[in-house]
Amino acid sequence: MVRGTVTSASDGMPLPGVNIIIKGTTTGTITNVDGIYEMSLNNPDEAVLVFKFIGFNDMEVPVENQSTINAQLEESVIGLDEVVAIGYGTVSKRDLTGSVGSLDAEMVTEKGTTSPLESIQGAVAGVQISSNTGRIGDGFSILIRGRNTMSDDNIPLYVVDGVVTDGIDFLNPQDIARIDILKDASSTAIYGSRGTNGVVIVTTKQGSDSKSKAVVTYDGYYGVKTPARLPEMMDGEKWWYYHKSAYLATASDSNEDGIIDAQEHEASYLGTANSELLRRAQANETTDWYDEVLKNGKQQNHYVSISGASENVSYVMGIGYQNEEGNLNNEYIDKYTFKTSVNHKVSEKVTAGASLNVSLTEQEMGSQKAMREAFRLNPLLSPRDSTGVLVPMPGKYTTPEGDYLINKTSTYNPILEINNSSDNTRRYNGVGNVFLQFKPIDEWTFKTTFSVGYDQFRRGRSWGALTDDGASNDGQALAQRDTDEDLNYTWDNQVSWDKSFGEHHFNAMGLYSIYERRIETSMMSTTNLPFNSQYYNMGNGAQSSFNIGSNYLNTSLMSYVFRVNYDFKDRYLITLSNRWDGASNLSEGNKWNSFPSGAFAWRVSEEPFMENFGTLSNLKARVSYGLTGNNNVDPYKTVSNADQQTYYSFGGNTVNGFIPSQIANRILTWETTSELNLGIDFGFFRNRISGSVDIYNRLSEDLLMKQKLPKETGWEELDANVGSVRNKGVELSLTTVNIDNGDFSWRTTFTFSKNTNEIESLYGQTEVDDVGNGWFIGEAIESEYNYKFDGIWQADEAAEAASYGQTEGEAKVVDVNEDGVIDPNDDRMILGSNDPDWSGSFSTNLKYKGFDFSLNLFTNQGMFVYSGFHSNFTDMRDRGRAKLDVDSWYIPENDAGIPAQYSNEYPQPRNGGTYWRNNGVGYYRLVDYVKIKNISLGYTFEQNIANRLGMSHLRIYTNVLNPFVFTDYDGFDPEWAGSDYGNGGVSSVTYQFGISARF
Repeated sequence: MVRGTVTSASDGMPLPGVNIIIKGTTTGTITNVDGIYEMSLNNPDEAVLVFKFIGFNDMEVPVENQSTINAQLEESVIGLDEVVAIGYGTVSKRDLTGSVGSLDAEMVTEKGTTSPLESIQGAVAGVQISSNTGRIGDGFSILIRGRNTMSDDNIPLYVVDGVVTDGIDFLNPQDIARIDILKDASSTAIYGSRGTNGVVIVTTKQGSDSKSKAVVTYDGYYGVKTPARLPEMMDGEKWWYYHKSAYLATASDSNEDGIIDAQEHEASYLGTANSELLRRAQANETTDWYDEVLKNGKQQNHYVSISGASENVSYVMGIGYQNEEGNLNNEYIDKYTFKTSVNHKVSEKVTAGASLNVSLTEQEMGSQKAMREAFRLNPLLSPRDSTGVLVPMPGKYTTPEGDYLINKTSTYNPILEINNSSDNTRRYNGVGNVFLQFKPIDEWTFKTTFSVGYDQFRRGRSWGALTDDGASNDGQALAQRDTDEDLNYTWDNQVSWDKSFGEHHFNAMGLYSIYERRIETSMMSTTNLPFNSQYYNMGNGAQSSFNIGSNYLNTSLMSYVFRVNYDFKDRYLITLSNRWDGASNLSEGNKWNSFPSGAFAWRVSEEPFMENFGTLSNLKARVSYGLTGNNNVDPYKTVSNADQQTYYSFGGNTVNGFIPSQIANRILTWETTSELNLGIDFGFFRNRISGSVDIYNRLSEDLLMKQKLPKETGWEELDANVGSVRNKGVELSLTTVNIDNGDFSWRTTFTFSKNTNEIESLYGQTEVDDVGNGWFIGEAIESEYNYKFDGIWQADEAAEAASYGQTEGEAKVVDVNEDGVIDPNDDRMILGSNDPDWSGSFSTNLKYKGFDFSLNLFTNQGMFVYSGFHSNFTDMRDRGRAKLDVDSWYIPENDAGIPAQYSNEYPQPRNGGTYWRNNGVGYYRLVDYVKIKNISLGYTFEQNIANRLGMSHLRIYTNVLNPFVFTDYDGFDPEWAGSDYGNGGVSSVTYQFGISARF
C-alpha cells in the first residue's frame, strides 16, 4: 500500500482529482478533496507512479518500497511553451507576436494521407486547402488569406529544412516533425520578396530530437479506395425519352404542312442507321459505364525509422514506401523516400550537422480523356460488339461491311483509351543541408548553413493508334517527352545575440544569404509512329513531324536580414525586422528593395491588476504591420532576346534569322504587399479553453501581370506592374479540453475564416474594368460575370419572348435595366465569386484507457462556380451523350406523340437559346458543403503486453477518409466543383487499417 498528498508547487495547496496510475497499466486512483490518495501495489519494487492533472506537468515517481509518496506538481499553461518556427529561428508560442499556424507530427500523420498538404486540410484558420481534381497525383492547392495576385501564382513559399522548394508532395508525412504556416506580413517579411503569399515552413525530424537509446519504429497502413457519391445519371428508359424529345426542335417537316407528326419525328431521331439502338431501347439493354471503367483502388504506406544518440552524436534515419492506385485502371503512384539527419557536438562551443531528404516518385496518370469519355457515353451504348470485341466508337457501331447500326456520338471508347494511353512521370527530389555552429560565449552564436534543392523529372506521354488522339492522327500512334532539371542552392551566414539585462531581454539576428536557381528543360514530340513504342523510340516517327525544343533559366537573389526580439518583464514584446533583397530577374535600377516589419504584443494576463481574474490563464494582445514582396516573374522579361527563328528573303535566297518574341519592360519592379494585423490570444481555466482571433487588412500593389498593348505597337502584351488587390478578413481558432481525468480525455478544436477579396485598381486607374479578362474594380478576382439566368420562357410568355427575339422553351435572362433589349454592356452582372463566403473546421479527439477516437471535418460555404460537370451533363444542345438525371426539361405541346412537360430549370433540348448555348447561364452552381475528412479508431496496447511482444509501444487503428459529404451539389464532388470537367475525377472513400510499433 502506498499513500500520500498531492499539492501545487506554486502555493502548496492540495489538488483534488489528480490521476495517479501505475505506469504501463490502466490501474490507478484519484486524489480526494484534500489531495490525499492511497492505492495497492502488486510489485512495489518495479512500480512507477504517474501523476496527471490538467494544467500541471506530468510527474513520474519510482515507488522503490516507499509507503508514503507526496508529490508537488508544477503548473503548465497548455500549449504556451510550444516552440514555433518563425524563419531563421524559433520562438515559444507565449512570446509570439505574429500570426502563425502550427501543426505537430501527430496532427500531420493522424489522417492517414499520402500528401502532406491533404493531411493539414482544414487544420489552420485562414488557410484554404482543396483538391484540384480528385484524381491521384493532381495535388492540392493552398491559399493563405486569399488571392494576392491576378495571375495564377498564389502559391506560398515552401521552405523545407531551410531549402526553398516548389511544393512538399515529395515528402513522406512520417518524416515531418512540424509544419508552421506564417500568415501575416510581419511574420513573412523575414522572407522578403518571396513572402507575399505566405510561407509554409516544414521541419523534418532531426538528429537533435533523438533520445539516448536507439529506437526503431514502424508505421504502416493498407487501404481500399472505393468510388463514392457518384452522380445519378439517366437510366436507359429515361435517356431514350430525352433523346427522342431532343429532336422535336429540329425535325424536318417533310410534308410541309407546318406540323411535325410522329412519323416525321421518328425519321429524325432514328432514320435508317440506328436499328441496333432501337432494339436496345425496346429491350432496355443498357450498359453501366461506371462499372465498366471504375474500380476499387488501393493505398498503402510503410515507414521504418531508427533514431538514437550518444554523448555527442545524435541521428535519425527513415525509409518509406507509398503506393496508391486510382479508381481508373492505369493510374498509380509509387513513392520511395529516404531521410537522414546527424548532429555532432564537436566541442562545448562547436556543433555541426547534416540533413538529407530524397525521394523517387513514379506517377502514371493514364488517359486524360477516359474519365470524360466514359461518363459521356449514354446507357444504350456498349463498349463491345456482339462478339465481345471492344469497338473504337460505341456510338458509331457498324456491321463488318461498314453499314451503321448506331450512328450517334463519336465519343471514343474509354476502355481503349485507358489500355492504350500513358502519361508517366518519373521524378527525383532532394533537399539537404550542412551546417556549422560556433558559440564562443553564451550570448553569441555564429552559424553557417549550405542548403541544396534538386528536382529532376521526365514526363512521357503517348497515345496509341486505338485512342481518340490516334484516330485523329490517321490511326497512328504519337508521343511526347519532356524533361526538367531544377537545381538551387542557398548559403546562409547567420549571427545571433541573446542577452538579458534585469527585466529586459534581447534576441537579435543578422543574416547574409545567397540564393541561386538554374532550370534546364527540353521537349521532343512526334506523330505517325508505326507501332506503339510509347515515348521510348520516338525516332521512328515521321521526320516531318519532329518537334524539339530546350530552354535555360537562371535567377539569383542576394539578401541581408536583421531581426530583433525584445521583451520587458515577460509582458511587453516587440519584434522588428527588415530584409533587403536584390533579384536578378528585375530591371536595372529596380533590383533591390527593402521589406520592413514590426510587431508588438502585450501579455495582459501577466499584469498585477489581472491577479484577481482567476479563471483567465492567458490574454495577449497583438498588433503587427509589415511589407512583403513578389519577384515571381520569368527571367529575361526586362531584356529583348532574339529567340524566335524566322525566315526571310535576302539576295534572292531564303535565309533564317532571329527576332524578339517579346517586348522588354525596362522598369519592371517588385510587387509589394502591406498588411496590418490585430490579434488576441486567450485562455481560460489553465488554458482548458484557449484560442485566438485575428483581423487583417492586406493591400498588394504593383501586381505583376500581363498588360494588353495597342495593336500599333506590334506586340500583344508585356509583363508590367499594373494592378492592386485588397484582402480583408477575420480568423478564429478555439481549442477546448472538455474532459481530462486520466482514463478519459476529450479535446475539440474549431476554426473559422472569412476573407473578402477586392480588386482596387487596374492599369493605374480605378474606374474602368477589364471585362475581357474578367477583372472588375471593387469585386473579387475570381468573380463570375454573365447574364443572370431567369428561368425558361413558357407557352403563355411566347409574345414577350418574341419581343426579345426568343421563343418558347428557351432560357431566359434578366433584363437588368428593363429596356426591352438584352445587351452585354447593360445586362451582364457579377453573379458571385469562386471564393467561399466563409470556411470552418471542427476536430475532436477522445481517449479512454487504451482506446482513441478522432474525427475531422471542414466546410466551405457560399462558393459560386461555373460547374464543368453541369456544362457537360445538362447541356440540352447535345442529344447523343449521357445526361444527369434531372427532374424535367421543357417539352412544348406537339403532334409527334411526345408528352409535353414544363420546366423552369432546363430548356427545350436543341432549343436552349443563345444564353444557354453560348453563355452557359444554366451551368452556375452555388456550392456549400461539409466534408467529414476522416474518422479514426485506435487501440494502444498496455505496456506489459507490448513488452511481451518485444516492443515498447504498439497501436493498431482503423481510419476512414472522406466518408461523408453533406451538400446539394449533384456533380462529382463539391470540393472541385469549379474544375474543368475534362480534368475532374470521382469522389471516393478510403478504408484503412494500420499499425504503429516502437522497438
